[in-house]
Amino acid sequence: MSSGEVTIEVRESAASKPYVEVFQEDQKLWEVFKFVEDYLGPGAMLWNVNTQDIFTSGDKAMKKSLQDLGLTGHVMFMGVRKDRIPRMPARGPVRGAIGGEGGGGGGSHYHGENSAEHSLSLEERKERAKQFLQEKRQIDKAAAVEAEKEKEKERRRIGQELMREKIKKEKEEMKKVSESIAKRKASKRAELEAIRAEIARDKEMRKKEREGSSSSTPAPVKTVTPAVRDGKVKMKIKVADSTLMKTFEETDLLSNVLDYVKQEVKQEVTLSNTYPRKDFKSEDLIQSLASLGLTGNVSLVGKSAAA
Repeated sequence: MSSGEVTIEVRESAASKPYVEVFQEDQKLWEVFKFVEDYLGPGAMLWNVNTQDIFTSGDKAMKKSLQDLGLTGHVMFMGVRKDRIPRMPARGPVRGAIGGEGGGGGGSHYHGENSAEHSLSLEERKERAKQFLQEKRQIDKAAAVEAEKEKEKERRRIGQELMREKIKKEKEEMKKVSESIAKRKASKRAELEAIRAEIARDKEMRKKEREGSSSSTPAPVKTVTPAVRDGKVKMKIKVADSTLMKTFEETDLLSNVLDYVKQEVKQEVTLSNTYPRKDFKSEDLIQSLASLGLTGNVSLVGKSAAA
């Protein structure tokens, strides 16, 4: 900022928006009031925050320059609209209030007869103006506190809504997870039931075969044997969710069956008989199906070697 410039800042309260204008030091005070009237309206009063001087549009100081009044650099005023200026009982004619004739720059004062009385009146007027500005600051401060309380209430309300929404989403996610777990359990139960039913059917079939062979006479057995034991083994193998069916020769080795299963399921497995219960070992793989008692209709179970 150049040495001849004066920045005038006017506020109605500490929290209000400032109105700022740049003047020259040789400009008159009435030019500042012309700027102020656009902001506060005609007849406004200015209170110098630093010097506590009060200026009104009726002061003779209106004709003085800003430099003569000591208003240089950055000057801050609190502005009071005309309808809010405190009123004092009339004590006689009032003349120029600031920097009057023969007074030099500086604080506000009256001139004329009974100067002591007029000076007292001006002091009372200044005191009431200060009280007014202090009260206005307190009101503005209380309003700011109340506004902050409302903002805090709004923040809490928004926070509570966000928390409720979060809890709702978490409950929905938990419900989906529970339903998914229930479906998997139901699927597992169905698989186990199917395996148990298959085992029960195999047991029943073998029971009937044993009962039929024990009740037959030797002669009929000899005639039936060629038809029953034609050298073929109808193999049904249950592996996980799949059921494999293939016909082997009685002379085939158990390893032939194992190789077939591995090729179909694409993994390492072990074989076991459902009834009577038997887990086949590596030494059984070189035995023929007939030597292992696997003839006719046979049901085996394949298990993953990793399990």
